[in-house]
Amino acid sequence: MQKTADSRLEFLPEVLVQDDEFQTETVYPRACRTITHPSDVNIQDQMNVVEASGTLDFWDDPAEDVYDESDGDAV
Repeated sequence: MQKTADSRLEFLPEVLVQDDEFQTETVYPRACRTITHPSDVNIQDQMNVVEASGTLDFWDDPAEDVYDESDGDAV
């Protein structure tokens, strides 16, 4: 496996594809990158990712607001 100046980028063995019908051969190089993550991501970063993803946007829909002050017991 060959490594470039950026030690996180590695080249995997090339793939040789043969097409018998057209009698051609194509060699495809393949690159691989290793991504490392911090072992302990803090809670604030996790909450920022969830908020930025739009996963919780459905709560802004007025149809989700099904309760009012007269529902349930006072706490």
